[in-house]
Amino acid sequence: MNRARDDSDTVDHPTPHELVRELENSIAARLAAADQSRDEVALAHVQADHLVAEAEAQAAEAARQRAAAILSTARAEATRLTDAGIRRAAALTTIAARRRDQDVATVISSVLPQRERSSREEAS
Repeated sequence: MNRARDDSDTVDHPTPHELVRELENSIAARLAAADQSRDEVALAHVQADHLVAEAEAQAAEAARQRAAAILSTARAEATRLTDAGIRRAAALTTIAARRRDQDVATVISSVLPQRERSSREEAS
């Protein structure tokens, strides 16, 4: 039995000071890992912000280009419609002038024969 105690006394057990030192080292390693993780998260956040800003810029440019294309198409259509309207208005003006001329000619032809008859009757 005495011998068993001697064997247990020869087993190398850490001292309380060594245990405290190991605990401090473990805590320091965990703190360092937490700091590194925090730095990685911060870097990822900055990269995500950059990607979001880049995506917003690309979306804004795409929207601007699309709006410009739509506006260009609308302007072309407005020009086409305006030109068609001008041509139609000119045609209607021509028709109206022709009808006016016909109406004037009809009125003149109906009035002139009556005046000629009246003038002949007065002369007789």
